[in-house]
Amino acid sequence: MSFWKQAILCAVLVVAAAAGWYVYRNHQTSGQESESAGDAGRQRGAGRQNNIPGLIGGGAVNVVTAPVETDTSGDTVTALGTASAVQSVTLFPQVTGIVTKILFKAGDVVNADQPLLTLDDDEEQVAADRARIEYAQARAALDRSQALSKSKTISSVALSEAEMAAQLAENGVRTAEVTASRRVVRAPFAGTVGLTDLSVGDLVTNTTAVTTVEDLTTVRVGFEVPERWAGQITAGQEIVATAQALPGSKFAGKITGIDNHVDATTRTLRLQADLANEKGLLKTGMAIMVSLAFAPDQQLAVPSLAVQWDRKGSFVWKVAEGAARRADVAIVRRQSGIVVVKGEVAQGDSVVVEGLLRLREGAKVTEVNQTPTIVEETPLRPTTGPADESVPAATGGAPASARS
Repeated sequence: MSFWKQAILCAVLVVAAAAGWYVYRNHQTSGQESESAGDAGRQRGAGRQNNIPGLIGGGAVNVVTAPVETDTSGDTVTALGTASAVQSVTLFPQVTGIVTKILFKAGDVVNADQPLLTLDDDEEQVAADRARIEYAQARAALDRSQALSKSKTISSVALSEAEMAAQLAENGVRTAEVTASRRVVRAPFAGTVGLTDLSVGDLVTNTTAVTTVEDLTTVRVGFEVPERWAGQITAGQEIVATAQALPGSKFAGKITGIDNHVDATTRTLRLQADLANEKGLLKTGMAIMVSLAFAPDQQLAVPSLAVQWDRKGSFVWKVAEGAARRADVAIVRRQSGIVVVKGEVAQGDSVVVEGLLRLREGAKVTEVNQTPTIVEETPLRPTTGPADESVPAATGGAPASARS
């Protein structure tokens, strides 16, 4: 290779090396400027985060509060029960026979021992008449023997035999009358008669149902309540009941029976209550809604909007000395937009009902007690440019601290 060619090749290599060095230095400077700009952006973002209301170093959160009030409405337990008659019986004949008379119709109110149905009793009446005749004969023989005994013309043995014969004859009459009475079906107590499927001429036995008789002047309702109320229920406690078949109706009654155990499966306690039913509006089998009220006590209530939940349980934010403080509470019951609670609150405390999402423990708050309005939370986005005076303009380079 000639001298000139070697000189030209060396010049080209020098130019290429200079160009590579220039590119390398320029890229390194750009990277440093980008890193400085990133640090500035992060500082600006941190500055904005610290200005979020409710966070440390930020401003106060505007919240709407409500006072913790005392609920004196008391507790009311409602349960669905079934009505039944205090006295109810299905009548059966005591003997087999042919129906000769039906002396009632469905819905009749009958008295105790009133005849409802008769069976054929010809043989029983004949036997009763014979027993009466035999008794009359035995009684007459006893009278003669007693008269003869006064004159000492009859022995004491003959007199005793006459007395025994009279007693046997009297028992015979009673037996015949009892047998004849079993041919009549009577009401065991005063009440209302139900339907019957029998007709005159039917053959019945002691397993044939005649009808039902129920005393509906008082109706008994059986129902169940949760076991948490078991210790507060007492015999004689008053209740109010309504019948689904009688809209608007109300019936007063009292607890008359409390079961001696709680059902281990359903965790409920079975109760019985008696309702006055003088007009006979309630029927056996009706669905009855029972309301059992308990005496009011001092319980704390907060608006339902104030109650929050997390993994530790339910709580509210209460305002103390201008700051938000978490107060753990347990929910007792809910009703009509309020929640009855017990826990770390007292009557008169202010609890937050709006502005909850931005609260943290110890965050400064400003109470704005007006009608709560729903404020849509918008995500924070970084801003650039001279509109934010606390952040240097992008074209002005990084802050002095970043450059250093």
